[in-house]
Amino acid sequence: MMMDRRRLVGLAIVVGLVFLMIGALLVDASRAKFDPSESAEATRARENLGVVWGPAVAHVGMFLFVIGLISAAVFFEDLDVFVRLFLVILSFLAVLLILAGSTTIFGVP
Repeated sequence: MMMDRRRLVGLAIVVGLVFLMIGALLVDASRAKFDPSESAEATRARENLGVVWGPAVAHVGMFLFVIGLISAAVFFEDLDVFVRLFLVILSFLAVLLILAGSTTIFGVP
């Protein structure tokens, strides 16, 4: 039995926002100085959290968020026209944020 469309769309939006939060947490964790006697390997691993893993997880979250918003605008016929237009505009702005790069999302140089 398939899930209801509303639950699937809601799940995509919520999971996307959770991935965005996890990506932001990874980037913030990479900027924290844990131990002054940290080895070079541990420093590189910590910096990779902010340069590689944080933005990658955040982009997966943004993809799910955009897919959820677009599918909500397309599949929910009982919504008001202006609400559906707002969802399309919001997803377009999220796509522009993705195209601008991860520096826009977290401020990582």
